Amino acid sequence: METGQKGMTYKQAGVDVDLGDVCSRIMTDASRKTFANRQEKIGETEILEEEGLHKVITLNLPPYKLMMNSDGIGTKIEIAERTANHKTMAYDLIAMLADDSVRYGAEPIAATNLIDANKLNQDVIQQLSEGLVAACSAAGIANVAGEIAELGRRVGGYGNYNYNWGGTVLSILNPKRMITGKEIEAGDAIIALHEDGPRSNGLSLLRKIFQNRCGEEWHTEHLNGKTLGEHILKPSTIYTKAITHLHGGYEGQSKVNLKGIVHVTGGGIPGKFGRLLKAIKLGADLDNLYEPCVAMLRAQELGVVSDRGAYKTWHMGQGMLLVVAENEKDMTVQYLADAGMKAEHAGYITEWQGIQIASRGFFNKGVVLPFI
Repeated sequence: METGQKGMTYKQAGVDVDLGDVCSRIMTDASRKTFANRQEKIGETEILEEEGLHKVITLNLPPYKLMMNSDGIGTKIEIAERTANHKTMAYDLIAMLADDSVRYGAEPIAATNLIDANKLNQDVIQQLSEGLVAACSAAGIANVAGEIAELGRRVGGYGNYNYNWGGTVLSILNPKRMITGKEIEAGDAIIALHEDGPRSNGLSLLRKIFQNRCGEEWHTEHLNGKTLGEHILKPSTIYTKAITHLHGGYEGQSKVNLKGIVHVTGGGIPGKFGRLLKAIKLGADLDNLYEPCVAMLRAQELGVVSDRGAYKTWHMGQGMLLVVAENEKDMTVQYLADAGMKAEHAGYITEWQGIQIASRGFFNKGVVLPFI
């Protein structure tokens, strides 16, 4: 791969990350214009900015703040359509919602959801509802409202029944306990939380690779005793309960001093961790990360996706990264193990800026990849 052979990129799979940032900024600027509607009232909005982008938008509800964030499952839904198994989709939805909120020290408490379907299918809705009960239990939240809209050919996908699923989570944040990353310093330890599936990010590239190399029915191809569909359908791990247990939520007792939390989603470690580190002018040396799941490695091989490109697109085996003081790394790993989470010490914060990753990818295992 390092000889100049060119592999498939996320943009070639139909996802333009740069254009997505532009569109997100347009909608963020529109949101900003609405904040005056609650000025000097309950729910007054406070904006916390990082590099000009809104990182956290909170609503004042003294003595606490409320946080609301929205997300969806994305194209992973196509895997459920292909396999006729919709029972775990809620884990992907709730992970994208609650795990994004908990990283700031907030405690997610309630969610709403919206299903846009081409037509109603009682069996699928039953599967989704049962999964929602289980996923909300895993996150420790209540689902308080929802909507199902039948939109005909406005919604498409694989097979005869298609839908999109998104939602919003409401969280409580104690402003005195907010995790901003500003306390991070050189020498702090980085803890990686394992994810043994693809989560719900970068699926467009995975699907494009498998379809190009294995054909339209790629999900029926076998890999290590399972179909590719089964591998990709693996439900997202929900870290919310374990992380809330560590930082104590809005009023509980913290077990360790969590200085920083990174939810590794689209953009991978260089994008998500890099944004936090640039803001505090520090870097990271990650020499002990988990290996990505076999489906990710297979996609790398078939699509000739370089290790560098893979780490910039996918989580590559780490669903979250935590930053704690060096003397708290062992107890952090133990607390996570007690909560049923697989975690390990993955590296350290450095004085020099940038991220170094000892690759666990398909092409260059052990090679140190620098990201600026």
